[in-house]
Amino acid sequence: MKKFLSAVLAAVLVLSLAACGSSSQSSSSSSAAATSDGSASSETAKVEPMTVRISAGPSGGNNFMICATFADLIMKAFPEYTVSAEISNGTAQNIRATAENEAQMCISMSDGAMYANEAGREYTDLEPGQFAYVAGGYQTIIHFMVPADSTVESVYDLKGAKIAASQGTTCQYYLPIVLEAYGMTVDDVEVSQLQLSDMMNAVNDGTVDAAFHITSYPLAAISDVAATTGIKILNIDGDEAAYIHENYPFFSSMVITGGSYQGVDEDVQTVGTLNTLICRTDLDETFVYNFVKTIMESTDTLSSVYPLCGNFNLENTLEGAVIPIHPGAEKYYKEAGIL
Repeated sequence: MKKFLSAVLAAVLVLSLAACGSSSQSSSSSSAAATSDGSASSETAKVEPMTVRISAGPSGGNNFMICATFADLIMKAFPEYTVSAEISNGTAQNIRATAENEAQMCISMSDGAMYANEAGREYTDLEPGQFAYVAGGYQTIIHFMVPADSTVESVYDLKGAKIAASQGTTCQYYLPIVLEAYGMTVDDVEVSQLQLSDMMNAVNDGTVDAAFHITSYPLAAISDVAATTGIKILNIDGDEAAYIHENYPFFSSMVITGGSYQGVDEDVQTVGTLNTLICRTDLDETFVYNFVKTIMESTDTLSSVYPLCGNFNLENTLEGAVIPIHPGAEKYYKEAGIL
């Protein structure tokens, strides 16, 4: 069933890319094939046929759709390549599939990439140094939320509070990092690990004092509660944000734009990380160069098919580079003048 859904989604994306017009396709193909002096093409570069699998995420989710869109564009630009987006349950499975060469490239949040490459945190069983950075994409931002009528105005005010955090990495790793910056540990609060829907219901019902989640925005589940009960999103900024970035470099300062959620009218200063593309260190250099060049020079086409693809661009691509950059990607970034 998963393979069927994958095939259906891929077919939809093929039709979407085709609808962008032959001129866009021609532009992205020639752009991907050219070298920095504009003289080389995919033929003169002697591109070798190869198959690359990208471990992405749940079928129909953002990461799967992004990778499927990338795969279709790459195969249009380079018919020698067979590239596919593979269904997974997220970063941890993506990293392990890539380590085992079931996939050659994957989507990973920046912290997952860093710890996997160091064989740290939950990846102590992996060999260190087997991953390389390819490109950075869209932001996932910490939302530390309290009800709109709460007297809480700062994370400092949450000592002794009941906090619901989304299951997995967010609760296990991210919440302790933020609390640490404010001089607390999980022992100073009462933490419930919940699924997103249950967490937001708890905020709505008033059974928790705060909720902690990391996501791109706006997120429908948060928007619903903002429009009914109302929420405030706490700032994580100043010295505390600087502490987080200094000690956990995969996090950096980010902004939730005012008006993104009903009742949250001012910009929220917080921290977050990037969803990034990483690969095996032994992935062919020519392939990675062609892949990165094609993606970076086709942002308009990609955005028209799936808007989040446009976040993989030259302006922010290196923000999530917390592991060594693959030589193929490095070559293109130097040509583009950002390295």
